Amino acid sequence: MATTAKRGKTRAPRTPPMAVAPVGSGPILRYADHLQNQIAHAPKRTKGERTKDALKVGAIRVLDDVGYHAMRVSDVCEKAEVGSATFYLYFENKADITLQVLTEYLAWSAELLPEREAGASAFDTIRATNHRWLQAGRANAGLLRCVLQLGDEEPGFRELVHRSNRTWYERIARSIVRRAPEGAMSEDAALLASYSLGAMMDEMARKLIVYPDPDLLALTGRAAPTDIELAEFFAVLWHRTLYGSLPITSEVSPVARSMAGLDLRPDA
Repeated sequence: MATTAKRGKTRAPRTPPMAVAPVGSGPILRYADHLQNQIAHAPKRTKGERTKDALKVGAIRVLDDVGYHAMRVSDVCEKAEVGSATFYLYFENKADITLQVLTEYLAWSAELLPEREAGASAFDTIRATNHRWLQAGRANAGLLRCVLQLGDEEPGFRELVHRSNRTWYERIARSIVRRAPEGAMSEDAALLASYSLGAMMDEMARKLIVYPDPDLLALTGRAAPTDIELAEFFAVLWHRTLYGSLPITSEVSPVARSMAGLDLRPDA
């Protein structure tokens, strides 16, 4: 896809968007709903700002429904209820608006993952994170597909995705080093482990959510039919890799428990 020099670098949002939800409820997991909610609760805005916001919400909904390749500017304008000429007052083309909204989506999705609760075990923290990751992925399956599509075509956006992932992996690596005995694991080893486990989760997202693999869906339907059971199974893999024989004391589903209690026989 041809791009202009003006768009050589992906623009980051001025303020990383945070999940906004009504009092007493959990975070909003679908980004289109979050953005609509954020706009509704924003201070009074100019007409131009409201129009640009409407176009961004429209783009998110179209991307979520049909993907980047099938999206047309006219579709975005129809969702936003504005004329096509108005679109070009704010954005150069569909690539420009897609870069902006997906950049903001990445920033928001990183903030959506839960922080470790005081007193929570390493396993409980990993399980909660995996569960939220699965829920958010299912709520934004179309956007995840668009992230892959745009990353293939826009080097600047692909680098942004890499930086976003690295920030998350570094956070995990720091936690691993803190929990390990002093000097037992180097920062580089912890970071490499984080990348490896993160790659596993990315591939599972592709096969479970973005481009569903029927055989894998049938398998998870038998072994781990709910997101919490699947999150527990992933958490056991993470925990065994990072913390070895450290016992898991939390109650988990049968498939996760079978992996957590695995005692490999020595080679004959």
